[in-house]
Formats: sequence, structure tokens, C-alpha cells
Amino acid sequence: MAGIDLASRSSSMNDSIAEQVDVLSRYAELWREQAFCHPVLSWESRWPRLSAALRGLTQAQIDRLANDPAASHQFFTALEPELYWPAPDMAGVDAVACSLSVAPYQRRDIPGRKYAQIAAFVERVRDQQLPFLEWCAGKSHLGRLLSHCFNGRAVTATEIDPVLVREARRLAERETVPLSSNQIDVMEVDVTQYLQRPCHAVALHACGDLHLRLMRLVSEYRIPAADIAPCCYHLTADPVWRPLSRVVGDTSLALTRDDLRTAVQETVTAPGYARRARAHLQSWQLGWDLLRREVTASDEWEPIPRVRVAGLDFRRYCEQLGAQRGVIFGPAMDFSQYERAGRERLRVVSALDLVRHQFRRTLEQVLVADRAAWLQEQGYAVTVRVFCERALSPRNLMISARLG
Repeated sequence: MAGIDLASRSSSMNDSIAEQVDVLSRYAELWREQAFCHPVLSWESRWPRLSAALRGLTQAQIDRLANDPAASHQFFTALEPELYWPAPDMAGVDAVACSLSVAPYQRRDIPGRKYAQIAAFVERVRDQQLPFLEWCAGKSHLGRLLSHCFNGRAVTATEIDPVLVREARRLAERETVPLSSNQIDVMEVDVTQYLQRPCHAVALHACGDLHLRLMRLVSEYRIPAADIAPCCYHLTADPVWRPLSRVVGDTSLALTRDDLRTAVQETVTAPGYARRARAHLQSWQLGWDLLRREVTASDEWEPIPRVRVAGLDFRRYCEQLGAQRGVIFGPAMDFSQYERAGRERLRVVSALDLVRHQFRRTLEQVLVADRAAWLQEQGYAVTVRVFCERALSPRNLMISARLG
């Protein structure tokens, strides 16, 4: 993993974490402020050449830079070489011998990209000769593949959604996999019964508090092995971010929920129609924001309520928001003007956000390092590795913990 080596000795790891935290602290002005909320960003007056270059990009240029971390890094280092721009995480996937031998019927219900993610994760699970505990398992595609690849190993799965639990049971029965899927809210219900015997805990893209809960239980019950790919760090009940580990806690890093969301904003797996729908909605939101600021003579950002947009045009969308916010429009209001302005504003927002996105991988690495360092402090031997290519999932960091 580029940036922080969590398989190295503790002192080296601590130095690496401190270096990354220092980068985030020194350049917070560049990555913390969100262009979506502010027509002009505070750093633009300080670096006018950078601002002008970004605002002048075409949408095609913006898309190319957004989808090519190496090209984006080259663009920024050439434009403002005196600034520090974190190098893109170009760490490749660890070379491992392909051991998966799965019959077509055993993967036919798993979408192709999802199967590739799961298979890459399974390839990097070192067998501990223990039954598996799959955390927040959904349909338990991961658990079934683990059982197939480790000689019919037993799997216990937890999942809150009863529909997914029923589907997991159906698939396991069809494939004769020794899998027990249990409908349970792991945040609310006592899970002691699943942790009283040694097991190998696994979690692929368990969000926020869900993977933190598993980590704490792994430590509390001295579970011998855990492989966890974290996701959605901002999905937490804690109003204020608190570091887990001493090494990160000893730094001055302070993060908001929006900062945690920044770490996971890169999306390469959404289908084209979903990206287009999201861009369409964002352009309407930005058009509304410009309209509201002018009508109310306010230059302050206000969160935009959710409105069901199906069947609406831009005028009716704004009228619904106006009714919620008490914004009254004059009879001569030219809504089409603000709809066009919203589309142009989205282009500028997308360009300015390229700056913030240069730091999101560093932010994610620090968040993962904090989790890994905490597990080390609990007595585990811990490694962090890239388990799949970015094209499969940007959330491709895997924490492997083994009790010494």
C-alpha cells in the first residue's frame, strides 16, 4: 500500500502515519472546503493560476482527469509544482497464486463485478483452519465462496435484512454449503453466541460503525483471525470523529463527518445511467442554490432537501423546494436561466473538486491505518494490502489481523 506501510515495524509505521497526517493538516485548505457549497473557494485568491486553469477546463478534460489519477497528479504538479500533491496510490495487487476453482452454477447469481471483488478478497485470505464468521453478509456470496475454496468450511453469517437472509439460505442449500445465515442487527443485539468459539471473521465493505463494531468484538473475544475491507467511514453515530489508535490520537488531526465522506467519494463502479442521473440532479440542485441565493439576497449555503424528481421539470422542482423553504418567486422568474446556470456551475464544481480529490486517498489511508494501528495495540499482527484493482472498487484496502 502506497503511503503507509502497516506491515513494517511499529516505529516506522508510526512515522509514516505522522507524515501523512502532517500532509492533511498542512493542506487542509485545499481538500476540506467543498465546491458544491461555495461559489468561490477560499484558496482561489491565494492560487489564482490554479483557479483559472481549473475553471477553464472542458467537461471532457475534467472527466479524463477524474478517471486517471496518474494524469491528474501530473496535471497538478506541472501547474503548481511548489505545492505538495500526494502521488496517486499506484500500488498493484499482491501477486498470489490463483486457487479459485468454482463451478459456473456457484457464481451465476453474483454480478460480474461483484464476483470479481469477492474473488480478489478470497484470494488474499490466508487459511487459519477455522470456521468463518461473515459479518453483514447480505446474500452471503462471500461466505459461500470461502466455503467452496476452503474444502467445505463451515460459515456463520449475520445480516439484518430478512429478505437477504432467506436468499442466502436458499443459495447455500442449492449449493450444499454448510452456511448458517442469521437475521440479526449486530449493532443492537447481543452477538456473544457467534463469538464464543474460535473463528475467522471476514467483512467485505461493511460500512462505518458496522466494521468498527466487528473490530472491537474481535479484540474483546480474542478472535484469532480477521480480514476486513472497510467502507463508508462517515456512516457513524458518533457526532465527532475520534481516532481509535494512540498513534493517530497523538496527532492534531481533526475530521468532520463531511471529511470522512470525502475519503469515499470516488466511484468507478456505478453504471452510466446512474452517473448521468446523479449529474442531472446535481445540476438542478446547483441551479436551485443560485436561484435561492439571489431571491433571498443570502450568500450562505443551505442544505438542499430531498425532492422526488420523477415527472418534474426544473421549474416545478424549484417550486417544491421553495414551498419547503418559504422562498417566493416573482411571476416573471426565468427558471430556464438558472437551469442553464446550474449546468455550468456543475462543470466548475467538478473541476474545482479535482483539487480536493487529490487528497482523498491519503485521507482514506490514514483512516485505515488508524484502524490497523488500533488492532496492533490490542496485540494483533496486522497487515494492510490492496486486494483488488481500483477499476473493480476504489475501496480496495484490506486489513488482515492475526492473534500472535
